[in-house]
Amino acid sequence: MSFLFLFLFIVFTFLRPQEWVPGMIGWTVIDVFAVLALVGLLFERMATKQKVFAAVPQNKLILLFFGSILMSHVAHTYFWGLRFSFFSFLPVLILFYLTLNGLDTEKKFKIIFWLIIIMNMILVKQGYDQFNNFYGWAGQPITIDRGPAGVVHRINWIGILGDPNDQALSFVVAFGFLLPFVIGKSGIMTRIFSCAGSGWLLYGVYLTNSRGGILAVLATIFFFFVRKTRKFLLGGIIGGVFGAGFLVFAPSRMSELSSSSGSGSSRLDLWYGGIQLFKQNPIFGRGYGMFMEQLPQVAHNSFVQAAAELGIVGLFLWIAILYSAIKGCWIVQDKCKAMESYAIALQSSIVGFSAAAFFLTRTYNILLFILIALSGSLMHVYWEKDSTVKYDLTKKDLRNILIISIFSLFAVYCFIRAR
Repeated sequence: MSFLFLFLFIVFTFLRPQEWVPGMIGWTVIDVFAVLALVGLLFERMATKQKVFAAVPQNKLILLFFGSILMSHVAHTYFWGLRFSFFSFLPVLILFYLTLNGLDTEKKFKIIFWLIIIMNMILVKQGYDQFNNFYGWAGQPITIDRGPAGVVHRINWIGILGDPNDQALSFVVAFGFLLPFVIGKSGIMTRIFSCAGSGWLLYGVYLTNSRGGILAVLATIFFFFVRKTRKFLLGGIIGGVFGAGFLVFAPSRMSELSSSSGSGSSRLDLWYGGIQLFKQNPIFGRGYGMFMEQLPQVAHNSFVQAAAELGIVGLFLWIAILYSAIKGCWIVQDKCKAMESYAIALQSSIVGFSAAAFFLTRTYNILLFILIALSGSLMHVYWEKDSTVKYDLTKKDLRNILIISIFSLFAVYCFIRAR
């Protein structure tokens, strides 16, 4: 029963009919579904005497990350901020727990995996209608940007996908999900659906006119072919060719990506400001949600945002969550041929999202944590088949995570110095 409520919870989170469908406007169904799914899952676990948390590192890491969010305010004895951060991140934490631990069978995992693809394909149709009519299904106006490339129309949705960049990243995630079924082994009907769906989702990315979305597509394609061929050079060449082909049709705003442009220049100024905040508060950061208390905009870099607001502790845990997801899917891909396509799909989508996150502030984005939760669910499903598999992070993994954390800030510093 908990799975039914989780299914509805995810549908209403993406499509949000409670905000635009006549007769449903104002319904607080998301909260109701979340509570029912959570209570149902806990009762099911107690009835079957199963562990409350699946045996994957993401469960522990998300709680530690939540702790670092709270600690970022405790360290400054800012208790209003503590209350704000607790209730702000709590919905993400609940959805994360429900997705990771609720999808405890292969069938449940696959249903939600394909559900996310289908919902994004529906939202591309919404975007197509919005692009032609200037208003979307929910009555939301199309986003209009004015820059060196002229007036640009960008599709958007509502709720968690109200920003065109978020809409683009959601499409890229679904595209990454389909990519292994286009190139890899799959049935004829699955391959046809995946080919058509991939093209449709890429068209959706084009309509968002999101530079971050385009970068995410390129990173997703590149990583997929490298991981699929298991040869960096060969996979890189193939991925580069496909990526270059897509880049030819990239939106007009890609011409504004240079760091010397107004957008790029202000972004680098924000990165510099974020690094200065990190230097002032290197351990626990300035505080969750406090970046814009010191600077005019968010960091436009998820790594800088995490470092500035949560310090090295929060940045380390955030990267550890990403690292554990990719490592776990890597293990599943190598050991379980039946789930290989799903494992590489999640890896590619996480890498693509992370690449875009270097130029966008998506540190606490709910879509990212859904991805991480799905990776944990996949790992748990395979662990149920082979309980000898261990996903624990080793000392070498912790060292790698620390190196990545430091390197991410060093890369930002190099971008700033090269301006």
